[in-house]
Amino acid sequence: MNGTSTNKLAGHEDWRSEAAYLGHGAPEICGHTFLAAPLGPGSIVVDLGGSTAAFSRAIAAQYGCICHVAEATAHNFQRIQESGHLTKYHRALGGADGPVDLLIADEGSHWGSLAPLGGTKYGASETVEGATLQGFLGEIGAAAPDLVKVDIEGAEIAMFAAAPDETLRSIGQMTVEFHDFMDPGNKRVAAEVATVKARLAGLDFYCFQFSHPHNGDVLFVNRARLELPWVRRIWYGSGLKYGRGMARMVARRLGVGG
Repeated sequence: MNGTSTNKLAGHEDWRSEAAYLGHGAPEICGHTFLAAPLGPGSIVVDLGGSTAAFSRAIAAQYGCICHVAEATAHNFQRIQESGHLTKYHRALGGADGPVDLLIADEGSHWGSLAPLGGTKYGASETVEGATLQGFLGEIGAAAPDLVKVDIEGAEIAMFAAAPDETLRSIGQMTVEFHDFMDPGNKRVAAEVATVKARLAGLDFYCFQFSHPHNGDVLFVNRARLELPWVRRIWYGSGLKYGRGMARMVARRLGVGG
């Protein structure tokens, strides 16, 4: 880490519109909920599917973490500005290392996927270096990251399938956007998500699903790294989830925010 201050990072770009509950033990940034207590200066955060790195800028500014951002699309990658707290990598995380073809969504939102996702219409494609979770963590020298954020447009299933147990056990917590909401009613996709969740539970991760009914915001916490009291587990598993859901419903009815 160099001497870049968190105040300078906070002022670099306005990431606050993407953040909520920053004073809470379980903040939400870019739709991803995680536990703040284990994070601080020097903590290692791996941001997979970083887009333009709003999540990592917020994490760096708020907690002083060292962030490694992997982004697949050239458009977004070029717009990520590095700092003493943030390093970017042009990578598409998935189930294999080596060059892959990335399908670019034809809707002006500058995102892509390794395979067709839901009813998305695609235009161009790009060739980008693919990476497995194990390979990428080895590349960046992150043997035991404190937080991994996963938002890789449907490739999360293949990424988890390719990841050895020991790689997953090395991670403190993972905040994951599964893309079952892109193809609601698809029993195969639902089964794949359930398989990942069951596997991580078997590896002694707590699992908290903050989105409903789909799995767009799921948090896995490694029990070996952070033991949670039963009261806290109940709160994260039900009280916080439904409380925030009700708050969103009220806000929408009142026309306040999203």
